[in-house]
Amino acid sequence: MSGDTVDNPTKPELAILKLLWRGDDMTARNIHDEIANAFGWSYSTVRTVLERMAEKGLISKRASDGVNFYAAEVTKISVLGRMISDFSTRVLELDRAPAAAFFSDSKLLSEDELSELETMLRDAEEQS
Repeated sequence: MSGDTVDNPTKPELAILKLLWRGDDMTARNIHDEIANAFGWSYSTVRTVLERMAEKGLISKRASDGVNFYAAEVTKISVLGRMISDFSTRVLELDRAPAAAFFSDSKLLSEDELSELETMLRDAEEQS
């Protein structure tokens, strides 16, 4: 998976990525069923957002038996690391991102992912 050449996802795009990071490819209908209430979206709106995300390189689309299945094309760590670094410098005006240990209570990250995030944030800081 790539992830270094796309912009940070919007709030709805991030919600969709979180679903896809669970591991299984999903159909537009599955995604709609999971997020429609949170965003008040119709099925056609979800399909439009999925198409835009595919164009941006955030997700991939493959057809099987006339149904499109979507998968994340950006890794959780690459997206979160970029978002954390951006928020830390642009919003908080910090010289560096907080240590990954700050996110240890996250339900989204495993211990291995926290370690990977720590390495990514440290590497990004050293390149600055």
